[in-house]
Amino acid sequence: MSKYWESYINSSQFDPGTLLKGIRRERAERSLSEFIQQSWPIIEPGTTYIPNWHIDLICEYLHAVKDGEIKRLVINIPPRHMKSINVTVCFPCWTWTQAPEKRFIKVSYSDSLSRKHNVLSRDIIQSPWYTENWGDIVKLKDDVNRQNEFKNTHQGMMFSTSVGGALTGEGGDIIIVDDPQNPLMANSETERQNTIDFFKNTLQTRLNDPKNGAIIIVMQRLHEMDLTGYVLAENLGYEHLCLPAEAEKKTIITFPKSGKQLIREEGDILNPQRYDKESLAGLKKSMGSLQYSGQMQQRPAPADGNIFKKAGLQHYYNQAPHCNMIIQSWDMAFKDSDGSAKVAGYVMGRSGPNVYVFDLVNEKMSFTQSVKAVRDMTAKWPKARAKVVEDKANGPAVMDVLGKEVSGLVPFNPRGSKEERAISVTPYFEAGNVFFPDPNTASWVTDLQKDLLMFPKGVYKDTVDALVQGILYLMDKPSQTGPPAETVAGGMSSYWRGK
Repeated sequence: MSKYWESYINSSQFDPGTLLKGIRRERAERSLSEFIQQSWPIIEPGTTYIPNWHIDLICEYLHAVKDGEIKRLVINIPPRHMKSINVTVCFPCWTWTQAPEKRFIKVSYSDSLSRKHNVLSRDIIQSPWYTENWGDIVKLKDDVNRQNEFKNTHQGMMFSTSVGGALTGEGGDIIIVDDPQNPLMANSETERQNTIDFFKNTLQTRLNDPKNGAIIIVMQRLHEMDLTGYVLAENLGYEHLCLPAEAEKKTIITFPKSGKQLIREEGDILNPQRYDKESLAGLKKSMGSLQYSGQMQQRPAPADGNIFKKAGLQHYYNQAPHCNMIIQSWDMAFKDSDGSAKVAGYVMGRSGPNVYVFDLVNEKMSFTQSVKAVRDMTAKWPKARAKVVEDKANGPAVMDVLGKEVSGLVPFNPRGSKEERAISVTPYFEAGNVFFPDPNTASWVTDLQKDLLMFPKGVYKDTVDALVQGILYLMDKPSQTGPPAETVAGGMSSYWRGK
């Protein structure tokens, strides 16, 4: 409570109702999050407002934009998490309570969508709640009061248009780009390039003050080279606030104004009151993991892949083939991060020029759990004679512990960078020499393919490293041209049984 209201309580004019209204106004002016909560019944009548920490976080970033501390901001967040209400609808109205002269340009992929956002902003400003609190500051001009453009008596403006729409003669202090790409057109290279060209050649030039003006991009990720991908790849100086629906690793989030810190553990849901684990699992199943990765996790996989191309990952087998050599391939966690890093372990085999991937373990493991995982894999696949372990992280310690009970432990010393090693095995994928189980019978195949398509930009690279390691080891051995010596199941081949 401010000193003004403290003195008012002790005055002869004290009225509890006036006091409450004054305190609520003061809180709304100080906090965009509070402003949104108070304005909620205007824009979502009959719907219960559900607060969540991510709203407060976004509001602090927007507060920093208003104060000139952040001039370029990208916010990536899943759909249906109030991004437009926070950024495009309420933020300009809140800014006008303190700086009514500010001019806003709002851009979306369609004129109807951006116009809808602008109308909601006007609904707030014309509401009795806003008028009672800030009507002395913000008065709309009668001669410029349309759905796509309205101004106040301080020459503040809110103007809405679409990507590619008219902007002749218009300039803004803050440009908000909200969903610049239609999700249905995300795979159209022409549409994506048109969006980037409009942003690059037209929209950026509409800041009234290029040095002090601000640009905010808020969107769900739809493609590796969508507008977010472009501005980040070009290093254009944008602050990047990325909020996946499920935390993919432990993340410490620092609020830019208050300095408050929040820890998201791996697997934490962004807003469980809107999407819980079950509903997200249903979305992933219905959308497909690649679409889910982009729109919900803000981590789009390139349609054709980076190093590994999609066409090379579509070779499957339905019946386990005979193999001349079967191995395990392991990428262990780092020694100083036991229990937090992931371990990847494969069973793979070679038959002539082809490599077959049979099994995969990919979990967070402590050192003790890593040792047990090798034991379990050895029991499950007794014919996987070589156990190839990367000679880094926990690898040497695991081999030392298991050396007297598990045969065939082979240290693998990688040469070159992860990317160089991955590139070296791409010819086998391009030639169709690498086979996976049918994804309908082995659920892990889809996630593995996603990791391969994303590499080297993905969060988890252990699955790719261990796979590449296994391929390099298998292809370095001479190919057996005679009858197959062993089967995938581990029994003797029919050739040797006949002998």
